Amino acid sequence: MMNEDSAPSDGGLPIAAVERETGISKDLLRMWERRYGFPQPARDAAGDRLYSAAQVGKLKQVRRLMDLGFRPGKLVGQSMAQLEALAQVHTPARVVPDVCAGLIDALSGHDALAVRELLRHRLFELGLRRFVGDFLAVANPLVGEAWMRGELRVYEEHLYSEEVKRVLRETLAGIPAGLQSPRVMLTTCPGEQHLIGLLMVEALLRLAGCDAIAFGTQMPLTDIASAAHKHRVDVVVLSFSASYEASPQTDVAVLDTLLPDGIEVWLGGAGCRGLKRLPARATLLTLDQLDACVSGWRERQPPAIAV
Repeated sequence: MMNEDSAPSDGGLPIAAVERETGISKDLLRMWERRYGFPQPARDAAGDRLYSAAQVGKLKQVRRLMDLGFRPGKLVGQSMAQLEALAQVHTPARVVPDVCAGLIDALSGHDALAVRELLRHRLFELGLRRFVGDFLAVANPLVGEAWMRGELRVYEEHLYSEEVKRVLRETLAGIPAGLQSPRVMLTTCPGEQHLIGLLMVEALLRLAGCDAIAFGTQMPLTDIASAAHKHRVDVVVLSFSASYEASPQTDVAVLDTLLPDGIEVWLGGAGCRGLKRLPARATLLTLDQLDACVSGWRERQPPAIAV
């Protein structure tokens, strides 16, 4: 008998299409199959995975709940009805701040240029600091919530992410490199693909005159420690999204054993909720605390010795 997790042998979506439809990476899909026994795809004649419509629907609901902070291990064993009930209880009502007016309509209009122009207009109107702190800080969760309610498709959410990254990178390219301490390294741990949070932090660090070095995403912990040493950084910044699979607390604890003395770790993001017992060198902070954190770091440094 076929249940909702079964995949028919004569059809279904290949794994690349499921990744596009659900926003869940192929690596995660394979890992869940091994770890949780879901999804269990059928195989075509060549042995490639094929996922049923029911599996894809359940994966979408799992992804929505992950974005609300649920862990996949708590979700994959539940029925679709149970997942829908959870989503109904925990999905916030749609409240669009004035600063985000028109954003969801632009995304659902399938016009990438209109989305880009809206973002650029907000940037011009607010300036970079407020664009990051007042606009993106509320627009990011707003888009995620619209996806959870089914108002946006995954590709529309992806369009938003790509256009935000484009606008931020264009803007950062026009800001001279910071020459002041601290020298900050920005990256994410393996499995964390989300980049927008890092770009937002980089923008604020550059405005503060910091020497910020961006290393992109998914950097092995040993490489983070090695790069931090070779580039003589003062601070490593790590971002963790709500969908991060591993434990930020464990990652930071391991990194603490690898980093040279004197290098601080600053971490943030929705995946850091509830973290406790961080190493002494680690600081959990939000965007609006970043300037104070930079100022505090500078105040703690010994005065330069006159020659």
